[in-house]
Amino acid sequence: MGTVVEQQTPYQCDRCGATNVVAAPLVYQQGTHTYSTRFGSGTTQSFSAQATAPPRPRGYRRPVLVWGPMVMFLTLWTFIGLGAVFQVRGISVYKVNLALIILFLCIGSLAGLINSIRRVSRYNREVYPHLRRNWEHTYICRRCGSSQLILS
Repeated sequence: MGTVVEQQTPYQCDRCGATNVVAAPLVYQQGTHTYSTRFGSGTTQSFSAQATAPPRPRGYRRPVLVWGPMVMFLTLWTFIGLGAVFQVRGISVYKVNLALIILFLCIGSLAGLINSIRRVSRYNREVYPHLRRNWEHTYICRRCGSSQLILS
């Protein structure tokens, strides 16, 4: 005659007292399904999986798309302007000033690009690991839906 041992969960919901508490990564995994058909493949997610999605690291695409064209445009016109300044002997002060203004704008936009890339890199190195760790230690009550961070 065997005895049935009920497995006790050490976690209990603070709001409703239920013991049906699961980890957020488990809710995300159970609600995410991939499919493949003849014409394509994809992923479907339940609303609970979407709500408990893990944090994502930031990408470098946005800073490059925002600052990159401006840097390239101003670099091109800087070379054209400075080339004209050094080729023509009787050039006016207005054209020299214009070439210098474009050069300073180019340097400023390059500094903006570098600053944006450094901010993304710093976020991915310092902030994202903490967010990911907190997500991995978040538990959700399946009865009332409240979430709590449990650090062991």
